[in-house]
Amino acid sequence: MTRLVTYATLERLGPVLSTGEAAAALRMSVSSTSRMLRGLEQAGRARQVRSGLWSVGLDAPDPFTIASELTRPHPAYVSFESALSYHGMIDQLPKEVSIASLDRARRIATSVGTFAIHHLPPELFGGWQETPRGRVAGPGKAIFDISYASVAHRGRGRQLPELDLPEGFDVRVVEEWAARIESPRTRTLTRRAIEHAMSRATR
Repeated sequence: MTRLVTYATLERLGPVLSTGEAAAALRMSVSSTSRMLRGLEQAGRARQVRSGLWSVGLDAPDPFTIASELTRPHPAYVSFESALSYHGMIDQLPKEVSIASLDRARRIATSVGTFAIHHLPPELFGGWQETPRGRVAGPGKAIFDISYASVAHRGRGRQLPELDLPEGFDVRVVEEWAARIESPRTRTLTRRAIEHAMSRATR
């Protein structure tokens, strides 16, 4: 298999792929595939995102598009300040990409940026929109996720900046998610956090 055919084969697999996926597609050993990917990286046609994870192409991958790849097999979507910025609701540009997932909470440093993984319980996981950049929380769900995390994750409190609400914003979406919280205390505190956030919002 020529390098050109190899490159074309890998490029078709998606924006990012694991070394194992590349090896299966090329019918090569993992060690040989790893060496081949390093060769493509030296030629400027691939990039190691993190250990065992690669992007193939001339350009660096959009951080949003690789968010769910970092938590596999657990699902994930971009949320929190990253989603607010995506929807034009805050002026600040977040320094890291914040992700909601069923996976455990942690930070992951990659060659395309740092990702903050925030765990949500299954009953509170959802509310994303399919966008050209991947799954991104809707405006209301992003506000809820931040409000909930500020209460549920002690020691990780976060203050929402002033919000510029988009046209057609429906606060009932936020309340519907708050109603799903099982703990009465956490539900009450989250609603207070939501009310505080909304009191500082403009349309």
